[in-house]
Amino acid sequence: MQRFLISLAAACAVAATIATPSHAGKQQLSVFQDDRLLVLSGDSTRERTLDDLQELGVDTIHSVAFWHKIAPAPTSRRRPSGFDGSDPAAYPAEFWDKYDGLVRGASVRGMDLILSPSAPIPSWASGCPTTRLALRRTCRPNLTQFKRFVAALGTRYSGEYADENQGRGTLPRVTRWSVWNEPNQGGWLTPQYARVKGRVVSVSPVIYRGLVRSALKALQQTGHGSDDILLGETAPLGRRTGSLSTRPTPPTEFLRDLLCLDARGRKLTGSRAQTMDCRGFTRIGVSGVSHHPYTRGGSQPPTAKGLPTEITMSSASRLKAILTAAGRQQRLRSGLPIWYTEYGFQTNPPDELFGVSLEEQARFINQSDFLAYQDRAVRSVAQYELRDEANLASFQTGLRFNDGRPKPAFAAYRLPIWVARSTGGRLRVWGQVRPAADDALEDVEVQNDPDGSGDFSTVETVQTTDAKGFIDVRVPSRGGTWRLRWTPKDGGPTVTSRVARVGG
Repeated sequence: MQRFLISLAAACAVAATIATPSHAGKQQLSVFQDDRLLVLSGDSTRERTLDDLQELGVDTIHSVAFWHKIAPAPTSRRRPSGFDGSDPAAYPAEFWDKYDGLVRGASVRGMDLILSPSAPIPSWASGCPTTRLALRRTCRPNLTQFKRFVAALGTRYSGEYADENQGRGTLPRVTRWSVWNEPNQGGWLTPQYARVKGRVVSVSPVIYRGLVRSALKALQQTGHGSDDILLGETAPLGRRTGSLSTRPTPPTEFLRDLLCLDARGRKLTGSRAQTMDCRGFTRIGVSGVSHHPYTRGGSQPPTAKGLPTEITMSSASRLKAILTAAGRQQRLRSGLPIWYTEYGFQTNPPDELFGVSLEEQARFINQSDFLAYQDRAVRSVAQYELRDEANLASFQTGLRFNDGRPKPAFAAYRLPIWVARSTGGRLRVWGQVRPAADDALEDVEVQNDPDGSGDFSTVETVQTTDAKGFIDVRVPSRGGTWRLRWTPKDGGPTVTSRVARVGG
């Protein structure tokens, strides 16, 4: 989450306007992350935000479990005497409240939660000699202490642990986990690189491999071995300049080194294998790989592929090639799904440096969803932030402005639409009724305005056929603009999509 580094055809139709679902996206999840509102801003803000996300149709929350926010004495270099980090009761009870509230709030609304234990770390868990607190918060996390922290999370959110502080009975179970946040970025894990015997070598993949193995052991020991457990959470970009310790590692290089693979997908050998600590490598038992497929600056369209070492949504083939090689070389299980867990586009207003227009943000979000839907490997799409941050130097990727006013992207996210040219002179109209209940059969009007007058008429009414409310139809080609219109069968106001043109 470092802003300045961000920079299939369906089955044959029985008739032209019958819904034709793509099996790529049937179960694709809608992941949303906004830790500022959901974790760090108090109970009332969290509950209002969860209500907003429920209205939008979000089914999965992604949250970073900031280690230093839960640990005792986080600024001390000395671990508290007698502290057992694997025991949830050993932590100050009130430090759990922000996450307990999120777990309960998501559960009561029928939302799943992906929890990512990550930096910043307590100072006493750093293996670096520096006395500077800011540096110790990311530097060489102690693997034993991290394993204990993850064990505490696993025990507390096992579905059997009683909340000792707020007296609300047994806490819900968390069944999805992802290890760390952007481990290829110096803002989250250091050192990224180091100079060894006069050579610059990559360090962070080795550190991260240890963190993943430690987390896996902890989750298995606390009854979460059959849960969804992801590795990665990688940022999409890298850099060749800057401090070795904090210089971001390109994701392709990071993942290959993590998995002890060379650039051709073979096992590392020789001195390189020794440097990457590959001796005795055993398969890492995760169930998926998570990634943040931002384009550079959060301001390029989702079709931008980035540099050859980078991974955006349109260059996901680079990630899939690494995963294919990892399966072939027994580094990972073959066929692991890709989870997009953080993503978004900066807008102008308010960001005059990187931001795209409000209309472009709405369009890019829908285009991204359409691209992901067509990719069999992709398990989830993601949106980072509900509301813009007050600091203009930070993220402005929200669906709302900082003052709460909705951007056009709010409606676009709730009811996505994309119109593309199809075969035989037809158009493909794709969309999703995000707020619809799973497996609900909802009627959606596909509407056209041929001359830009704003007078839309219904071309066809189609029914959602996928578990997550997708429609995918072929209609006769017409000029003008298109939109979707949905009236919930169980009541509620009619919802319309943004107005879309072919290819936009």
